[in-house]
Amino acid sequence: MKKPKLYYKFYSLLRFLYKAVDNFERQYKYSLGQEILDLTWECLDLTLEACADKENRSKKLKNLSITFDKLKVRIRMCQEVGQLSEGQISHIHIYYLIEAGKMIGGWLNKNS
Repeated sequence: MKKPKLYYKFYSLLRFLYKAVDNFERQYKYSLGQEILDLTWECLDLTLEACADKENRSKKLKNLSITFDKLKVRIRMCQEVGQLSEGQISHIHIYYLIEAGKMIGGWLNKNS
């Protein structure tokens, strides 16, 4: 199965987030930090499932969209509690979240 660009987007985001979470303060590393990693993994998994399961693709894409929205909220919280810098947030938004959101939206529109 050929992996879509969205898969690589989430994979790259995971690599970035693992490095960032490693620098979180202890009180956030194992709660908020772990949660953003888990949600990113879930987005990656749902992307693969949506590609592989044509019968349930619409449902998988809706789940992916919801999970992605949860991830964005938690990333924003990381900034607000001082665990991600303005530069890191800008990088995440520019290189990962904006493009991933457009891809998910396009898939949802195509499969509605």
